[in-house]
Amino acid sequence: MQKKEIRINMDDFPNELHYIFKDAKVYDSSSHPSMKVLYSDLGYYVKIAEKDKLKKEAEMARLFESKRMGVDVISYISDDKDYMVTKSAKGEDSLHYLDNPERLCEVLAEAMKYLHSRSITDVPVSLCMDVYATAENGNCLKKDTFIHGDFCLPNIILDNWNFSSFIDVGLAGVGDRHIDIYWVLWSLNHNLGTDKYTEYFLELYGKENIDSKILKVVAEVEK
Repeated sequence: MQKKEIRINMDDFPNELHYIFKDAKVYDSSSHPSMKVLYSDLGYYVKIAEKDKLKKEAEMARLFESKRMGVDVISYISDDKDYMVTKSAKGEDSLHYLDNPERLCEVLAEAMKYLHSRSITDVPVSLCMDVYATAENGNCLKKDTFIHGDFCLPNIILDNWNFSSFIDVGLAGVGDRHIDIYWVLWSLNHNLGTDKYTEYFLELYGKENIDSKILKVVAEVEK
């Protein structure tokens, strides 16, 4: 995750957030044009979006925190805009581990299997499923698994090769496991510049749990 040091005007933020920026260096680490993500070197991330846009993500982030799979959620403020404050995760995103692709695949497969094995009781349906509800052949996807929804390398935090936490969980919830499988394969291929690790990851995850036809449907929708 790239960070660029910036200057901010404290008056642009609710009073409740001033302690996060006071006497701190602030960095912009945004990666999406519709959201701004600021990092305070006091150890906080502040995500900013249009009013009510972060409500779902804040709910899911608190759920992940309660299940010890996510970062600490400090506050969610819906004012003129939405502000979600979290503590920074321990470790670095998975992009820092590209020098050992085989080991990275092993760690990611274990993290995914762990998430997919968690109970879906009281977990809301993933917003991802809305996309497939209207897609051709989208009715073949199931709602039977706790998924991340955007299982890409920047969203999986590792600490010295050990899983630390999931971040950016706004699309998480009950959905189809093949959505996560598609995105991790896409992210590995994109960041490694090769698809040579696809089969290895699928074997690690367990091919007996993968339907190639459903994975193809997901790929067609996400193109």
